[in-house]
Amino acid sequence: MWRNPRVVVAVVITGLLTAATVLTGLITNEASAQQRWPGLLELVRTHPWHTLGVLAVLLVALTVVLAALPEGDRSRGEGTPGQDGAARPAAAVPPAASSDPVAPARTSSGRVSLLDERPDRLDRLSAGLVGRLGRRRTAYPLDLSLAELHRMGLFVPGRLAAYHDRAAGPGEQSVVALVARLRRGESVLLLGEPGSGKSLTLYGVALALLSAGRLPLPLRALDAVALLDTLRGAGLDPAGLPGAVVLVDGLDEASELFGGGPLATALLNLMRHAPVLVTSRTREYEEWIAFETTEISFDEVFVLRGWSVETEFADYLLRLQRHGLITDPDLYRTVVTSQRLTGLVTRPLYARMLTFIGQDAATRITSTSGLYGEYLTRLGHATDFAVRSGHPDWTGDSLALWQTAAWFVHSRGLSADAIPIADLHVTLTRGRGRSPTVRALDQVIDRRTLHGIDIGEFLHYSFYEYLLARHIRDRLLSDLTAGQATALLRRDLTREVRHHLAGQLQELSDERLGDWLSASYRQIRDEPGIDQADRLTVCNLLVYLISRTSPQAQRQLDALLHRERDEFLLSAILWALCHHRSDQALARFFALLQYDAVFRACNRGYVLYYYGDVRTGRPPFLDEPPHQAHERTSTRVLAMFESPTFRIIPAQRRYVDLYTFIDIYLVRHETVDGRALSTLRAAVADLSGQGLASPLVEQLSEMLQAISGQPIPDANPPSFSG
Repeated sequence: MWRNPRVVVAVVITGLLTAATVLTGLITNEASAQQRWPGLLELVRTHPWHTLGVLAVLLVALTVVLAALPEGDRSRGEGTPGQDGAARPAAAVPPAASSDPVAPARTSSGRVSLLDERPDRLDRLSAGLVGRLGRRRTAYPLDLSLAELHRMGLFVPGRLAAYHDRAAGPGEQSVVALVARLRRGESVLLLGEPGSGKSLTLYGVALALLSAGRLPLPLRALDAVALLDTLRGAGLDPAGLPGAVVLVDGLDEASELFGGGPLATALLNLMRHAPVLVTSRTREYEEWIAFETTEISFDEVFVLRGWSVETEFADYLLRLQRHGLITDPDLYRTVVTSQRLTGLVTRPLYARMLTFIGQDAATRITSTSGLYGEYLTRLGHATDFAVRSGHPDWTGDSLALWQTAAWFVHSRGLSADAIPIADLHVTLTRGRGRSPTVRALDQVIDRRTLHGIDIGEFLHYSFYEYLLARHIRDRLLSDLTAGQATALLRRDLTREVRHHLAGQLQELSDERLGDWLSASYRQIRDEPGIDQADRLTVCNLLVYLISRTSPQAQRQLDALLHRERDEFLLSAILWALCHHRSDQALARFFALLQYDAVFRACNRGYVLYYYGDVRTGRPPFLDEPPHQAHERTSTRVLAMFESPTFRIIPAQRRYVDLYTFIDIYLVRHETVDGRALSTLRAAVADLSGQGLASPLVEQLSEMLQAISGQPIPDANPPSFSG
């Protein structure tokens, strides 16, 4: 009761009035030199204790009356929440809401009241949504949430770079720069690599906006549409709230909502009325979101820069040491003296993982995949120990359990950001105790409610990718039949999962691996009864693994090529051999491209599939009329051609890349100009002097001339005109 300001005011006023009454009587009595006090004051003199009792009763009554008065429409400071300088006290970290922050307030009659209670509800809504974001856990330390990391001072702000000028200057401090633009009413897109700190930055922005008197409304892109519908149903449409700033995290998670879908429509509506900050992984945005949300434009597009070892990483280590979360003083020295580790810690997620495994293990890390393996293996051992402390009969393997969970998601074609928890638990707890299994699973999977259903997501998407690759590796190395291998690999793997799988197989350093993969290829290639699309998918992936993991890859691929006649698999094997600098493979590749129209169409089609322009269907992917659009492929491939690392790739492989890309334009009778044409000319020119046969280079130059819009006479012969 005494924390209520109105109660304090009542006590003070009553006390002052009582003291004033007594003092007035004393002064009057003294002034008149009378032994009797005038009027009612004589009663005070002759009955002091009775009078004190009456005053006490009056004091209590007045206090109760004042405390019971309605508060009314309380002031929100010197301006509205949408004005700079508006005063609204906010906690440094909003408390977790004990109830649904968007639930409408109701009167005694049950009707929704949006008048007197609206300011309170807006505060509660904003604080509740910020609190929900703050409760999300991070990759490390796993037992801390975003809010706890900020409260303990473990958040190291990153720096921003303009998307189209990423190399310019040191960049701006992320939270400060983003808040400044949002307060000016601008809408901003924030891109970053996986593990670059986008969600931590978003939470920091939300806290800063609260302190500035704004109404930050953080939403997950995956469930934003459902939440926005709930808000509108409660009479709280963010598009009409003064001072509202909408923060949408993980645009790349909601791919099914794009292409003119509900989320795109909702974003467009929000951006017309309120500043919006949206986050997304860089590659996903570049490869498909940008092409499916062409109506949405942002005032600013930023990229989160990587950490500097000397600045952000050193700062992070000091913060961890201050809280006793790391005691190894040699880790910084180990990282700063290793070019390999210095490259890893530029990504904050990898830096945090290194601090968990420690200095000794860090010296053994040779690749990104190795870092994930060391981190998750140690985390699995720690989890097993923790689970056994509460369940002594626990004999499970947490790491194997997590791998099975990743396979559950992949094999059913589910989203790793929206795993049906009930189904997952049923699958994983067969023959196990449910409670310890769930406890082990919760170490890497976070849970939330979406559309009334309990769903989960891996604490970091890259954990899912690594664990899936590890599960496939372990199964591949067991004694599989052709049917089992097909079931394991029939769903194609993303580039990230492929890279993890190849890295894990390379770490085995097994000379027999390539021969075993080749034998699996031949077995699946000849096994009757296998679906043809499944056969092509599996064999194509095996060719990739042979080329990336076997020291004898060229010999093994040559043996497979000798008996292969399928255009799709011929292309896969020849492409892999060109990656291994085979002039013979390039000569055959060139001959097939010249005289086999189906082979050319298959070659182009796979490139369009690999870079995302072909989103559906199974192999073979034929690029035939009516031709598919190729914006994603053009954007990604041209960026690859511009990269300095492209020159490191073997010339034979570069030739195939350039031929296929130019062929996509040729068969569509399209031209290129400007920067794209300059990039292609430079890439073709770089092939001169690389030992390639001169007729190959000359024809590539003629093909480029044909799509440049300035063809030369006889430069477009039927052999490559499509």
